[in-house]
Amino acid sequence: MRLLICEDEEDILNGLAKGLRKLNYYVDTAMDGEEALSLYFESEYDLIILDLNMPKLDGLEVLKTIREDNAESKVIILSARDTLNDKVLGLDLGANDYLVKPFHFRELEARIRVLLRNNYSTNDDTIRIESQDITLYLSKKQVQKGGEIIPLTPKEYSIFEYLCINKGNLISTGELLEHNIDMNANDASTVIKVHIAAIRKKLGSDVIKTNRGMGYTIND
Repeated sequence: MRLLICEDEEDILNGLAKGLRKLNYYVDTAMDGEEALSLYFESEYDLIILDLNMPKLDGLEVLKTIREDNAESKVIILSARDTLNDKVLGLDLGANDYLVKPFHFRELEARIRVLLRNNYSTNDDTIRIESQDITLYLSKKQVQKGGEIIPLTPKEYSIFEYLCINKGNLISTGELLEHNIDMNANDASTVIKVHIAAIRKKLGSDVIKTNRGMGYTIND
């Protein structure tokens, strides 16, 4: 599941991103309203966590734009605005939930879980790469090629899963390293290259494309 956090307080933003990545969510972050919309239109998000008091573009304006474009994206407003009118306005504009700051991370986690569970279907459990006859089973953390289970190490699987979920998008080495938060940052590029080489050896040399100096991509 891919999340977008829109929050201008850096400490809160970093804390949320770190906590949600530990729960195996794929997280992008934005610190102002314009950046939030730019990221939104570049990617597909299962859920968006949206602060209201953001620079450049207010969170309510961001919400209006999102709802005009897509009625399906789940949105949780996370704001210090705590009046009844604020909550009603946010929900009327299309937010699925409204959580007032300060908050406990476990409560936010539970609210995210409920919204995503309501949005889940069994089709979301698999990702196919037709050209390679590869199927990724998310719940089982399993990869099959031609119907045969291909064993990957935890790090290999994590990298491959992230590339598959973002199939068709260019993913930088930095983003792969950020997703694997327990991976040693020293000589990160070499570490990622070693894991990519191991994945190719097991699944095929052309399963992951390298864009030199930019990153990696998987295409169908």
